[in-house]
Amino acid sequence: MNSAATLPNSEQVQPPPAGRFLSPSMSDKEFNELRNLIFDSIGIEIREHKKHLLVNRLSKRLRQLGLQCFREYLNYLETSPNRHKEMIELVDAVTTNKTDYFREPKHFQIMDEVSLPALIANPARKDRTIKIWCSASSSGEEPYTLAMCLAEFFQHKPGWSFEILASDVSETMLRTAASGIYAEERIQPVPFELLRKYFLKGDKRYKVKPELAKYVTLKKINLKHDFHNSLSGYDIIFCRNVLIYFNQDSQDQIIEKHWRVLKPGGYLFLGHSETLHKTSGLFEYVAPSVYRKPMTSA
Repeated sequence: MNSAATLPNSEQVQPPPAGRFLSPSMSDKEFNELRNLIFDSIGIEIREHKKHLLVNRLSKRLRQLGLQCFREYLNYLETSPNRHKEMIELVDAVTTNKTDYFREPKHFQIMDEVSLPALIANPARKDRTIKIWCSASSSGEEPYTLAMCLAEFFQHKPGWSFEILASDVSETMLRTAASGIYAEERIQPVPFELLRKYFLKGDKRYKVKPELAKYVTLKKINLKHDFHNSLSGYDIIFCRNVLIYFNQDSQDQIIEKHWRVLKPGGYLFLGHSETLHKTSGLFEYVAPSVYRKPMTSA
């Protein structure tokens, strides 16, 4: 998931050409069972008007598995010894993972001009390693953007370092991020000087250099689960363009768990279409979609 998006409104279902596989129908009961399974697994809520998109997305899986209907697919998910593997496929089928290098660039400017200077100027700080968590890292563009920004910021600040945890629920996206390889069109937002400095050029593809990739650790984390029990002490969290795919209660729970993971004085970056709602009292406002955990937080 940054950026993990699911079943966007803009996606249109096109009728298949003559002779092609026709999508099987899905009953309301099957739809409810599937969306409940998805919600229980990753917390994403698929509303009623997305039913035709879910049919479109999952018909390919039925075809690949040789199944004739969605009842057979539900039975497969319940009884197959490959259930865990198929749940990974199901997650990939219902998530789109829209992301880009330097997406919403104002955030990186605020981090460079406001967040990082405040963090390193804190007289009470005992360590010199800035910890960042990109909690919906998708295919890796966002954490590698962060790595470039921090590498540039700290290049003339001896003694300081940084580390980035990049997590996502999709194992497929994490594998893409681990490869660090991106098509030429995906890399276009990267300024030329940074492209030359941090990427190796291949045949219409670019690969993140090892000296940048070393700062990024990849991990599968499901935001629905209690990740705050195993994570702590982060100075900055980017959780952008993923909350919009959860219902309000789940959003509040996820934000509260991110608050627990942040250090006092740490910064939370959300997507520009996302807000804190009931959890706004936990944070201080910094800028649109940028918030700070108060220094007095326990």
